[in-house]
Amino acid sequence: MRGVRLAAAFLVAMVGYFAAPAEAAEALPRTHMAAFDSVAAQLAAELVPSGAIPAGRPVELTAPLPGDTLSLFEQRLVQRLRADGVTVRMGAAPAAPVIDPVTGEARAETPATPADGTVRLAVRVESRSVSFVRRIGKFPFGAKGYERLVTLQAQARLVDAASGDVLWAKTAARQATDVLRARDLDTAASGTGMFRPSVPQGSRFGFLEPLIVSGVVAGLVILFYSNRT
Repeated sequence: MRGVRLAAAFLVAMVGYFAAPAEAAEALPRTHMAAFDSVAAQLAAELVPSGAIPAGRPVELTAPLPGDTLSLFEQRLVQRLRADGVTVRMGAAPAAPVIDPVTGEARAETPATPADGTVRLAVRVESRSVSFVRRIGKFPFGAKGYERLVTLQAQARLVDAASGDVLWAKTAARQATDVLRARDLDTAASGTGMFRPSVPQGSRFGFLEPLIVSGVVAGLVILFYSNRT
């Protein structure tokens, strides 16, 4: 009887081990863009939390944000400010220096200073990446899926438009992980051609794992039947 209980417990454990990644992946696929979008919302809330903008003062936000090639963070940031009732204006992107035709020197155009207490929110996306950090094996061979890691980092600086004083400056980063099925790799990369991370390869001796598992299961089965005789 002891052999029977041991065999049953081992088989239940093996079923749970191989079934868990499949259950986690049922809600997929999510594209890389969708994964970035959820991280962008979290980062916007952390970088500009409620109360970060002085009450009653409109915000001028430069658009498009430098480094925000997916335009996700800018959208989430505007939504975050609007949720607090902040008036948001989209300012012009910094103009290229103008060359003086007489002196040949470059000079920057000075933006007009608003007279309504406007503050300028300068935001820049410092880094963004998507990578596969772990390979999830499939019994008895191959890969069932991959653990995906998405990271996003940005910095923000709030400046009084009239005086030029820096009211605050902050840097924040967020990351998230999920599981992507192996058959959904092409779907996940759709719409984000710049993000096609390589997948982790299995070990050179990965073929030994299913052989060892099969041997242990076979041994337990033999033990089970030997205990019945």
